[in-house]
Amino acid sequence: MVETVLYVGIDTSLGNHVVCAMEVDGRIVARTTVPNHREGGEQLVAWLQSQAAPYARLAVGVEATSVYHAPLMEWLVQEPRLQPWQPTWYVLNPKVVAKFGETEVDRGKTDRADAQLIADVLRFGRVVPWTPPDPRYAALQVLTRHRRQVSRLITQEKNRALAQLFCVWGQYAHTKEPFFSDVFGLASQAVLARYTPDTLAQTPLADLAAEIAAVGRNRLKAPEDIAQTLHRLAQRAFRLHPEERDARRQSLVLHLDTIRALERQQRELDTVIARDFQAFRQTLTTIPGIGPVYGAGLLAEIGPVERFTSENALAKYAGLTWRPHQSGDFDADIRPLTRSGNVYLRHDFVEAAERVRVRDPHFKAFYAKKYREARHHAHKRALVLTARKLVGVVYGMLTRGQIYDARKLMPH
Repeated sequence: MVETVLYVGIDTSLGNHVVCAMEVDGRIVARTTVPNHREGGEQLVAWLQSQAAPYARLAVGVEATSVYHAPLMEWLVQEPRLQPWQPTWYVLNPKVVAKFGETEVDRGKTDRADAQLIADVLRFGRVVPWTPPDPRYAALQVLTRHRRQVSRLITQEKNRALAQLFCVWGQYAHTKEPFFSDVFGLASQAVLARYTPDTLAQTPLADLAAEIAAVGRNRLKAPEDIAQTLHRLAQRAFRLHPEERDARRQSLVLHLDTIRALERQQRELDTVIARDFQAFRQTLTTIPGIGPVYGAGLLAEIGPVERFTSENALAKYAGLTWRPHQSGDFDADIRPLTRSGNVYLRHDFVEAAERVRVRDPHFKAFYAKKYREARHHAHKRALVLTARKLVGVVYGMLTRGQIYDARKLMPH
């Protein structure tokens, strides 16, 4: 058997996998297309066995396109019929593939061309082999990413609700007078669902105050003052055409219903995440400000920390590094964040840094120092640098299995 490698590029999509097999010199050996389901996977394995017969090794790569590649790759890496070729697996960053494709001046965009390009990327090397994720971390990652999406949807729905709220009620969400602590709280939502500015303005203050106290379960301070504020807001609100007013109010009520449903989902996810998080031996929750949800998000995206040789490697994986911008005697003060790593992990580190810097004096001092040093975008710069500092702390805790101790983990 000739000691050569067969490079196989797979362009994945919802319906099909387009496959291109290539030798080390760039000669295309064969092409095929298989459907994206289990039977198609069986066809692909048989085809790979046939094409790889004259070769010693097999290198198979796909582009990380949505989730279309995930079931196929998880199935292929467990396929015993391919093990005689000691296959190396690659899941490629689409940006890497696209930039490599720019080296071809007159390259077209087709599924066949994309499969060939992926095989070319493998052939030229300088890409890191893919390691199948640990199922425990992968399962936790599904839940934490789902929670992120729900949280983002809640924010979007609240912004849409606030737009309708302004049109109907004017300064309802921005009043400085005694009012609900949360305009999306149960008591506030009950008022918005029942009244329009016109009907509320006609309601006696005593009756309105009693209703507010009841829906607030007698926990609200000074419901009489809140009732007076509502009356003033109702009187100051612009009066829309009745048809437009009713449509906007209906839209507002539906947004509030959606927010309640999403918040219920979020609470359910928090419970499941906290339960599954207990199965991991970790100390991240000893950091002030990091609870089970943020701890689980970080751990799920990092995976086994042994994958990273240093905290710098983890920071690069998260995209919390900066590109140098220097030429001659010029060295730019503003350097762009790479943003080429794991966007979920970067988001979690930045969000966690925001919470930690409020609750931990050492991180608070570090943030304040970086804030003072910044010439531009002080808060964003200081927060991202604090997140980078948190990367080192998290890496140290996970590798050593120790609890949070600022004196050891943040020596300066």
